[in-house]
Amino acid sequence: MNCPQCQCYCPPDSRECPCGYRFPVADAPSPYARRKKNVLAFISGAAGTRSKLMRLGFLACLLIWVLALVFDDRLPPESAILPQLYQEPLQTAGGLPSPFQVKVKKLTYVVKPLFHYQLSGLVVSQHRSDSFLDISHRRWRDYLNIKDLCVVWGKNIRSGVYRRMKFWNRDFTCMCRFPDEETARLFSASHLANNHILSADRALRRRILKVRPGDQVRFNGYLASYSQPANQFSRGTSTVRDDTGDGACETVYVTDFQVLRRANPGWRAARPLAMLGGAVFLVLLLLA
Repeated sequence: MNCPQCQCYCPPDSRECPCGYRFPVADAPSPYARRKKNVLAFISGAAGTRSKLMRLGFLACLLIWVLALVFDDRLPPESAILPQLYQEPLQTAGGLPSPFQVKVKKLTYVVKPLFHYQLSGLVVSQHRSDSFLDISHRRWRDYLNIKDLCVVWGKNIRSGVYRRMKFWNRDFTCMCRFPDEETARLFSASHLANNHILSADRALRRRILKVRPGDQVRFNGYLASYSQPANQFSRGTSTVRDDTGDGACETVYVTDFQVLRRANPGWRAARPLAMLGGAVFLVLLLLA
């Protein structure tokens, strides 16, 4: 540094210039000032660390949510299939009740049982009738058919072909795609069914609506036709497993419904938790 009096260069640690000029000495900071500086430095560092942790927490929640979205409907391997799913559906004609009326949303429907029916199967696809994209059920005011469940059993379980296929549902149909000819040859069309599920019981409806692809289920009821006289709406049912095309779906008025085994419980539990955690971290980041 240079002396302000004679402009001679002096070392930085000099206290006095040869010309007699004394360099001013800065006052040492007080203990209070040092503590204040240390506290401010700690707060600044902690705030930066907390912000980083919140960003990492948000990204982790987002990643878990995406993974859960991919894996929560994954179909189980053959080793996880219960023995009941290898059995054929039970269909009998004796002791059927007479046609009866049920009410849903103040609308009256007439149900005509044709056969007693019991099916144990693996849900590979589904469609909720109250879906935003489903305009057909709303247009026909068909609130008795709450859901379509596409299930496989028997040969399609034993061969493992269901794990090699792609399934999806439209408003009234179950569709599938084969990756190659070998898979198509293994597939048995008589061991897949799209079931129009009918129910007027609130507890059963809630249980049925919670079912997802990958779940193993068993339901009892009637293969039935039904109608809504006020809107001149009616629908029948298939009564065999080997038909195809229009009218090949089973319409089942369900009297008992059980989920034998749910699929991917960990991922299904993680998905809402990850969404909630991500929302919390995002709010904290915005408020930071």
